[in-house]
Amino acid sequence: MVSNTGTKTRRARGTRRKTAAVTALGAAFAFGLAGCASLSPPPQRFDLRAASARARPSSATFAVPTPTAYDPLDSNLIVVRSADGALSRSPGAEWADRLPSLLRGRIVQTFENAGLARQVAPFGNSAQYALPVEVRRFDIDAATHMAEVELTARLIAEDGGRIVAAKVFSASEPVAEIGGAAPPVALDQALSIVLARMIPWAASLGR
Repeated sequence: MVSNTGTKTRRARGTRRKTAAVTALGAAFAFGLAGCASLSPPPQRFDLRAASARARPSSATFAVPTPTAYDPLDSNLIVVRSADGALSRSPGAEWADRLPSLLRGRIVQTFENAGLARQVAPFGNSAQYALPVEVRRFDIDAATHMAEVELTARLIAEDGGRIVAAKVFSASEPVAEIGGAAPPVALDQALSIVLARMIPWAASLGR
């Protein structure tokens, strides 16, 4: 007669052996996936440049909040828009930071390039006007092979929150390839055109 205790012991040992085998198989599979992933080179990281701009001197001060954007533009992805409107990422490249963060820095630097460095109020300081910007488009149009940048800028009086003016600024640049360095370079060129128009516009109204 076989005791219940002996049967339970043999079953427990068998279960442990099966569990160990499954665990080992899972570890080997995970290692294999990691090995495959390591074969793909990391994406190149790209920055944006400030524009060269000319503006008349202004005594007004401006607060520049971080621009607003919706997913997937509120990220470091370089976005591609297909003919049917589907969004995907450009392979092999990404922004060095979230797009809105990069844009804020380049807006401030364009003020500086236009000789208006003293007119930009630091974070937390009061200013006469705010210049909130919304990102409407910042992507590669796969159907037309164009880099599309479209930003909405509003000039808001901090005293009372009155909208002084609002304007949409846009620019397009041709792009030869959908992947690699071509998309971020073309988007950077389009942004330079937009910022070179936006900052003098804001400075001319904030007087």
